[in-house]
Amino acid sequence: MLACCEDLLVEKERLLHLSAFLTICIVWALSLVIAYDLLDTGIPPFFLVMVTYGIGALTLLSAKVLFRSTPRIGRNELRCGIVAGMLIFGAFGLQTLGLAYTTPAKSGLLTVLYVLFVPVIISIIRSKLSSRSVLFALIGFAGVVVMSGVVGGDASMNFGDILTIFCAVMFAMHFVTLEKYSPSLNTVNFTLVQMITAATAAAAVSLLAENGQYSGMDLVGSWAGLAFMGLIVTGLGFFIQTAVQKKISATTVSVMCCSESVFAMMFSWALGFDAITFPLLAGAAMIVTSTVLSSIYEKRELIG
Repeated sequence: MLACCEDLLVEKERLLHLSAFLTICIVWALSLVIAYDLLDTGIPPFFLVMVTYGIGALTLLSAKVLFRSTPRIGRNELRCGIVAGMLIFGAFGLQTLGLAYTTPAKSGLLTVLYVLFVPVIISIIRSKLSSRSVLFALIGFAGVVVMSGVVGGDASMNFGDILTIFCAVMFAMHFVTLEKYSPSLNTVNFTLVQMITAATAAAAVSLLAENGQYSGMDLVGSWAGLAFMGLIVTGLGFFIQTAVQKKISATTVSVMCCSESVFAMMFSWALGFDAITFPLLAGAAMIVTSTVLSSIYEKRELIG
């Protein structure tokens, strides 16, 4: 009886983690539309990354100082946080830069290609890989292919699409890195180092490549979007991701993130950036199916 109760508590905690992460996937989908709109106001891509991760870092730092419930940042948290921070800087930087050339819906679709890259990276790290994980990943990827328009013959690619594909590789590497290191590290400290690293790297790139574009920015009129990107999308979002990956495998998390493309499509359509077509709807159904199957059947198989 005691063992049964413990199993129920573990499953309840797991479902709570999955629900929290699904909520963040919806927020991340909305962030693609908001970032697209912010770029349209004249804010340069890497300046946007710098501001959002800077706000995220300040949010976590304020919470750390206010509650005083977390220990000092240790050497391992610093070292692993810098590695993960550079990966997320590369991923989000490429995604934001790609948004200057493609639409939010297409960006959401191509970003979730990491659903295939995660199992590939894990298979390189270890020889054993769940066949069920591969099946769910392939269902999600097939949905992305259908949504992309390849089946209907409209497979046009642009520079932004190519950047977004590379961003998906970086996101996959970040998922795997979090799975490997987050269980042994303090969530707040680990996430904070990532935020500071990403903001610092973005500031350096922006000063080198974008300093001539600052005069065209409308920061006053964009404060709400910037605050949402920094506080909710970045600070809260990546804190929840880091916490969730203490309990949930990178493969399951990456498959769940397929739902981000569905929500991105819906938000993009609602705001007039993209049109809803049958391939988009059919692909969305396949992606949702892979997400649900993964959340129900995928076992916790963390990288040691």
